Amino acid sequence: MIDQVIHLENIFDRNLRCFKNRPQNIWEFIQNSIKINLNKVCIIDQNINYSYAQILKLVNSIDSSFLKYEFKKKDRIGILFENDINFIIVSLYCIKRGLILVPLNPRSSKFENENILKDCNATAIIFDTSLSKKLSSVKENIIKISFKIESLKTFNTDFSNEIDFIDSETAIILYTSGTTGKPKGAMLTHFNLIHSCLHYKYAFNLTSKDHSILVVPASHVTGIVAHVLLMIFVGGSLTLKKKFEVKDFLNSAENEGLTYLIMVPAMYNLCIERGDFSKLKLSKWKIGGFGGAPMPIGTLKKLKKTLPNLSLINIYGATETTSPTTIMPKKYSPDKLNSVGKCVPTGQIKIVSEKFEELEANQHGELWISGPMVVPGYWNNEKATKKEFTENGFWKSGDIGFKDEEGYIYILDRKKDVINRGGYNIYSSEIENLISLHSDVIEVAVIPHPDEVLGEKIHVVVFKNESLLIDELKLICKAKLADYKKPDYWTSIKSYLPKNKNGKIMKKDLSKLYNLF
Repeated sequence: MIDQVIHLENIFDRNLRCFKNRPQNIWEFIQNSIKINLNKVCIIDQNINYSYAQILKLVNSIDSSFLKYEFKKKDRIGILFENDINFIIVSLYCIKRGLILVPLNPRSSKFENENILKDCNATAIIFDTSLSKKLSSVKENIIKISFKIESLKTFNTDFSNEIDFIDSETAIILYTSGTTGKPKGAMLTHFNLIHSCLHYKYAFNLTSKDHSILVVPASHVTGIVAHVLLMIFVGGSLTLKKKFEVKDFLNSAENEGLTYLIMVPAMYNLCIERGDFSKLKLSKWKIGGFGGAPMPIGTLKKLKKTLPNLSLINIYGATETTSPTTIMPKKYSPDKLNSVGKCVPTGQIKIVSEKFEELEANQHGELWISGPMVVPGYWNNEKATKKEFTENGFWKSGDIGFKDEEGYIYILDRKKDVINRGGYNIYSSEIENLISLHSDVIEVAVIPHPDEVLGEKIHVVVFKNESLLIDELKLICKAKLADYKKPDYWTSIKSYLPKNKNGKIMKKDLSKLYNLF
């Protein structure tokens, strides 16, 4: 049992609060977990159970099969798979060999994939044959390996040489979604990943009895850290889903005894709309994490009413923070419902003004984040690293929020999404939360509408039930909001709002759709 003693260490030239007793690298904790849980189910994919012992055998089999490629420690290896057993085995192989894993999203275009592989100077790309069209423009100097575990010759022997790991070395490069420009490769080190796994483990008291279901992309930070590595770390089990379908997900949740997972708010919305919770036995489901986008308060209240035994936990983080920065306590008062929780125990959050001054409680500013979960920077991109990280290791999140007297953090908006209406700053989340409280609202987004006099006005785009009239929502806003916060324009749509590969609403796309800019 790893204790929670925290002490100061100097890592990446930063003085950081760290867990004192911890594994020194990811492969160390994977090996330990396999030894302890040999015959226990580790992964479930397509109704096939893979024990920890079988996982190790498959990793060793890849190791022996790939000796011919003569990969060297720190080679960047791109991988392209759906949420399946191949992703798990190839990822663990790369970690074991000291190769730097570069997961690609199956939803990405071949252009995006080519840019990522070029940027990290990848030695090879290992992929599922069915996704080969996503790689058709990859240059010839990159080794292309089409892979499926069915084609492996299994070996019980470990053919690899021992690899020496330093915890400050990069283990995974995850590229940001690139919604604001060219994607950047965040360097997730062994040190970062171990601390994030420990943050989750301690926050939720996770053990080998826990079971999770992966419905977010495995190639995303939430998928690979908060599900894949975390479940192996605690000795739990993980069901893989290539796509999210409500009935299939809920059936698996009931049949396999789901206890913990993290989903984006849109997935919870779909569960409410399409799932019949009254017919399901989900008493084991204790932790329902959410993040990646704001969860409307209306959705939270609906879920609490439907699943009273489920602790709905807001988790705020980013690729640059190796997943969690804040985690909501399992028990919190109703007046904290719109908070994202408190900073993880080893981390630090400063609220900073536009003049780079640290602000007091309840004052609005940008969140700057530090801690052992914060990556040292971006791969091969010193310019972006200097721009987005301070000299003493704080990452500038680009999120506007505040901290209350009790240390709870509140996110108001992305810095780039704040609406400036005649000199007044308006945070879209406040209006979205209010509108979402109506039971007939399915999804809502607030975006800026250009105005020659005020600069920007407020435009609401809402997906609602047909019976709900916009006039009813206007009356709610009139009664609850200050004059300058009342929406000026309303658009009702008949489908879900556009989202990126990670489930975030694409407000830029909405603006383009309605020719606002």
